[in-house]
Amino acid sequence: MNPFMQQLVNQKINALTVMDLLQLAKQYQISLSQEQANKVLIVIHSEKIDVGNKEQVNRLIQRLQVEIDPHVSNVIAQLLKQFGHYL
Repeated sequence: MNPFMQQLVNQKINALTVMDLLQLAKQYQISLSQEQANKVLIVIHSEKIDVGNKEQVNRLIQRLQVEIDPHVSNVIAQLLKQFGHYL
């Protein structure tokens, strides 16, 4: 795992805005509403994310599934997978 790239991805995720998340979803042709993006960011910003911590990422995905809905959880999991090759 490349520590420099991991740090960059962590910084990006932890500083993510609604517009950033919507742009990423659009870029990867994933359907996500502004309301869903707001809810996702509430969960994501509830703790400092470390993408190298698989346990934390899995816990985050599970929280999204329970607190928002399974579709949104899958959308965020797909977006995170897009960055997996950097790590």
